[in-house]
Amino acid sequence: MDEHGGCLYAFGKGSFIAFFVVILPGLLVYFFYDDIKARVDGISELPVFHEMKHDFRTGAEVVGATFTRELQQFYADTLAPVSSLPLPGKKGIFWRRPLIEQELDLKFSKRNRGNAAAYLDYLEQHRDMAVDEMRRTKIPASITLAQGLLETNAGRSILATRGNNHFGIKCRARSGFRRDGRIDDQDFDFHSLAIDCMQMTDDYVWDRFEVYRSAQDSYRRHSLLLQDRRYGWMLHRYEVGGIYHIDKSLYGQTEVPYYAAWSVGLKQSGYATARTYAEKLTLIIETYQLWRIDYEAVVS
Repeated sequence: MDEHGGCLYAFGKGSFIAFFVVILPGLLVYFFYDDIKARVDGISELPVFHEMKHDFRTGAEVVGATFTRELQQFYADTLAPVSSLPLPGKKGIFWRRPLIEQELDLKFSKRNRGNAAAYLDYLEQHRDMAVDEMRRTKIPASITLAQGLLETNAGRSILATRGNNHFGIKCRARSGFRRDGRIDDQDFDFHSLAIDCMQMTDDYVWDRFEVYRSAQDSYRRHSLLLQDRRYGWMLHRYEVGGIYHIDKSLYGQTEVPYYAAWSVGLKQSGYATARTYAEKLTLIIETYQLWRIDYEAVVS
């Protein structure tokens, strides 16, 4: 035996170091993976994140069963002409800003209350447009508003302030537009509701996004996009008030409310490249209880 304790001592010392350097960090990552990933993805600050890990609350369970008859009538009116549709829902009977704000004040840190106020301001300003589009198309207002909040950082993005584009909808590149080695505005087409394209880097530096005269035109354009075959398959598969099976689990759940199923469907259909797009949409809807706005549209 040498002065350092021999082979057994060296082995014990090596095991001790390996435990703290390799094994312990690995165990921490294993047990706290969701929390670490959420912090990296920027969603851990949303107040319902930890609740949803253990108890996936759903608007469908809270009030959905109450409106069976209204929901049946709502979807029976799919082919009704727009002129015959009733006015937007009974505002304020379910979603009330003071009550939501009071709950969020208890959950949010003081540092994040200002951001919550910006989100609530956006909701008050745009909820009627989302409800109107829901009554036209059956796209849940909760999904539309959550996408608007996420895509524009509550209306504060350059794309929203300068281009009235609330959903990150791009101009369509013409076939073979890069063959001559140059890219300009003439290489892109925009929808008839848009008035121009504006350049902003997204997937590529040359990406162009549609510009609209108003936020209302942007909301209408979003509805037309989601009615397309690429996304329209969800319109009657995931109806308001229902709980549906999804192939890929969300927060460990495969039986989820309609808006979570919509969120997963949008991601799987390629609406966004962000890895946690479905998680973020669902968290926004849960945090700000946007499903309440859907039910206001249904019972009007």
